[in-house]
Amino acid sequence: MNKSPVVARWILGFFLPYRDKEYLLGDYELIYNEIRDNEGKSKAYFWYWFHVVRTVPLYIINSINFGGVMLFNYIKVAFRNMKRQKTYAVINTLGLATGIVASLLIAFWVLNELSYDKYNKNAERIYRLTQHFHYDDWDLHQTQTPGILAPTILDECPEAEYATRVMNITSGTLVTVENKKLNETEHGFTDNSFFKVFSFPLLKGDPDKVLVEPNTVVLSEDAVKKYFGESDPIGKTLTLYEDDFKVVGIYKNIPANTHFHFDLLCSIATYPEWSEPNWGINNFKTYVMLKKGAQLESFEHNIEKIIENHMFKSSEEYHAILDKGNSTTFPLQKLTDIHLNSHLLWEFEANGDKTYVDYFTIIAFFIMIIAIVNYVNLSTARSTGRAREVGIRKAVGSSRNSLVRQFLVESIMTSLLALLLALIIIQLVMPAFRNMVGSPGLTILYWDNPMMLAALVVLVIMVGALAGIYPSLLLSNFKPIEVLHGKISRGFKGAFLRNGLVIFQFTMSTILLVGTFIVKDQMEFFKNHDVGYKHDQVLVIKTYGDLGDKAEVFKERIKQNSSVIAASASTSIPGKRFNNIGMRVEGENSGHGVNIFAVDKDFLDVMQMKMADGRFFSDAFTTDSMAVIMNESQNSEYSNNILDKNFLIWTGRKGGVKPFKVIGIIKDFNYESFYEHIKPLAIVNINGVHWDESYLSIRIKPNNVKETIAFINNTWKDMVPDTPFEFSFLDDVYNDLYKNEERTNNVFTVFTLFALFVACLGLLGLSSFSAEQRIKEVGIRKVLGATISNVVVLLSKEFVLYIIAANLLAWPIAYWAMNNWLQSFVYRTDITIWVFVYSILLALAATLITVGYQALKAAVANPIDSIKYE
Repeated sequence: MNKSPVVARWILGFFLPYRDKEYLLGDYELIYNEIRDNEGKSKAYFWYWFHVVRTVPLYIINSINFGGVMLFNYIKVAFRNMKRQKTYAVINTLGLATGIVASLLIAFWVLNELSYDKYNKNAERIYRLTQHFHYDDWDLHQTQTPGILAPTILDECPEAEYATRVMNITSGTLVTVENKKLNETEHGFTDNSFFKVFSFPLLKGDPDKVLVEPNTVVLSEDAVKKYFGESDPIGKTLTLYEDDFKVVGIYKNIPANTHFHFDLLCSIATYPEWSEPNWGINNFKTYVMLKKGAQLESFEHNIEKIIENHMFKSSEEYHAILDKGNSTTFPLQKLTDIHLNSHLLWEFEANGDKTYVDYFTIIAFFIMIIAIVNYVNLSTARSTGRAREVGIRKAVGSSRNSLVRQFLVESIMTSLLALLLALIIIQLVMPAFRNMVGSPGLTILYWDNPMMLAALVVLVIMVGALAGIYPSLLLSNFKPIEVLHGKISRGFKGAFLRNGLVIFQFTMSTILLVGTFIVKDQMEFFKNHDVGYKHDQVLVIKTYGDLGDKAEVFKERIKQNSSVIAASASTSIPGKRFNNIGMRVEGENSGHGVNIFAVDKDFLDVMQMKMADGRFFSDAFTTDSMAVIMNESQNSEYSNNILDKNFLIWTGRKGGVKPFKVIGIIKDFNYESFYEHIKPLAIVNINGVHWDESYLSIRIKPNNVKETIAFINNTWKDMVPDTPFEFSFLDDVYNDLYKNEERTNNVFTVFTLFALFVACLGLLGLSSFSAEQRIKEVGIRKVLGATISNVVVLLSKEFVLYIIAANLLAWPIAYWAMNNWLQSFVYRTDITIWVFVYSILLALAATLITVGYQALKAAVANPIDSIKYE
């Protein structure tokens, strides 16, 4: 027999219905051979191809129509099942919706954290230079670098296309525009290259000329509205630091996902001494944009040459220091790595943390898995209830594939309904979530990107299919004869997989629960640990310098109030940025960088610090204006006690370098966060330096706080009526050091409750099913004398055992993960047995409340009705 065309036969076989394929292909073959024998091969080929072209589209159309009818039927049956089993439908939908809400909210936050600084078009070529000192046991890594570094890089590093430096002013300053005076906190100094390195478009002004000239300033859009309203500010003047600055440009507001923010940027050229070749004064952040194709290794080598040639008297001195294991380096940070991976001294703002991004990604995954496990658990638990339905369907001709499709459609419908509910919930809770994570720029990404919404729908369909694949295979595998003869067990105890899934989801929930307790313990440690000073009841005015020559009079006037215990002026306060300068013992050739700030004689009383040796500043000693106090960490850097030694210290651009005598050693106090060891610190008398005093710290009595603040406010307005009065409490400054941890604590708590809620939803469904399956047993037990408490214990005890098992599995994992997290803090709490006790008690309480309701409901039912159940 002659064979028909191979390709045409394959096409026809591909599109024909499976059950009709064999005999239809046989008929085509017979007709083809008959035409070939009677009328020739060509006519037979033409006939075969003609019928393929005509038949295939009809089969496709019929298949689509049939598929549509079947899909509609699947959906109709699915809705009937949901309507008939409302409780389980609600639990499944709500559980999946909660998982989607938690996962999406975390995903939005994670994507936002990962997006920092990536909007810069040359982000991959931009680096920040940091400064790392290592001398003997002294180690300091900071963001501050010398002002001369950026110009030197441009001169001596051919790999650099642009270099810019930025000085941020952490204290507020008074800005005067015409007759209006406002406090400005988001301001700093930079040079013209700033707008060449970073992608902040200038709305007005020449990019090649702005900030080139001294006494010029550029403003953000927000600053323009703040200072000039709707009028054009270009060419107008504003005054700060007693200098006039001409507005030469306006730039778009800096995006929220940036590691620094400025509303006002002044020209560095205003103060030429900042560009003098002084390598011991570190007041600037330095950024460099490398040329395309530049070798990073070559650039780093040239940076080492700069250190050798400029920071030491000779090459021999440089190598001698290296030979001793000491060093001064300028490590590079990729711009896009700063937000999540940099926690150095004097960051612009509190950065994020890659560890938290990883943890919350895992949490989102956990919650989604718990939600899917719930669906699988409830679906398999309900499988025996649908066994008769499956048996009848199979008996009347349904194939296993059609049953699988039916159950998958039900699962996917549940997931789509859950997605719709989740989108509504996210829309409602997003404002609160933004506040909780401290990200006002956080957006619901899929509204701006239809493709992302489409991808989300596809993803949720895949989740629905994943959640439904096992129950559908299980249900469709029932044999109709066994089902219709009642051989499918209705028992609940033999469900090994289901019990394992319950333990699995509560193990994950317990890990999160233990983590939440440990994070809370660390936050309590922050609040209660002795940091070496008292930060409660201290009011801080950070624009004290705006009083000018009236500052001392203001201070003396407020001290007359009986509720004011003490008041002190200073250039900084614990928790804020201190200057870092090179200093050395007079007569010695080498020294090192030390954090330093200036205070008056009352600072010790305000902060309630303690002296370890010597004394604090006093009016009784006229020489104290040229005295310095070191902390214990600075004293330990030297083999001998440094009391009474003279240190050479830079006193400002008007004072130069002068000797200061050490008159006291103050006990160490945590002036940075608990991520850092206490570093060497020098405190000089504010009367001996030419530094701007920025802060007035006022310790007040706890009673009559409102009246005391009102008194200080009125005194301020009486002395400088045109200058706004702004204050905060030192507690707030201290808490700002740990606001990321506080947010982490909040997020951890909320999403742990999400996970626990989803897990309890699953328990609610399973306990309901358990009670339903054992209703006859419960009735017989009650007839035989079982009490309500006996029945409640009977129906609850196995769930309690699951929770105990889950805790025992979760504890070592949680201990390992949270112990690693705590290692990032130099000062940290201990993990105690109580966090594990609390976790199991809370999990058991949630379980007993969830399961106990269903158990009690079954226990109080009329036993006669229970026995007549079947």
